[in-house]
Amino acid sequence: MASRHDELGLKVQRAQHALEKIRGIGTVDGVTVEIDAESQLVAVSGPHGGKILAAYRLAVLEMQPRVTAAMRELAADPRVESTMAFIAADAGAIEFERPEPSDEEDEASIFERGW
Repeated sequence: MASRHDELGLKVQRAQHALEKIRGIGTVDGVTVEIDAESQLVAVSGPHGGKILAAYRLAVLEMQPRVTAAMRELAADPRVESTMAFIAADAGAIEFERPEPSDEEDEASIFERGW
């Protein structure tokens, strides 16, 4: 029998799996962008699409050290450290197979019936 912790883990994994598949697409004046569920730019098409995507990725890399520095004090707090250690350990503790929908069933029906 699954514990409450395992049941929560299953819910988190189902949500993560669903979020991984979500994409938003917007087109303005011949330029189309695609973002993921975390609002991260995934693709750009249209004039100079490759350059726009490369510039975006460079901006993210350039910004990351400042984000890390801004979070340093919080991340060093023992309460946050222990929570992050728990989350990291738990992430690998329970890994369930993600079912893929067959031709006859869609993803929603998989999650409704459970694992």
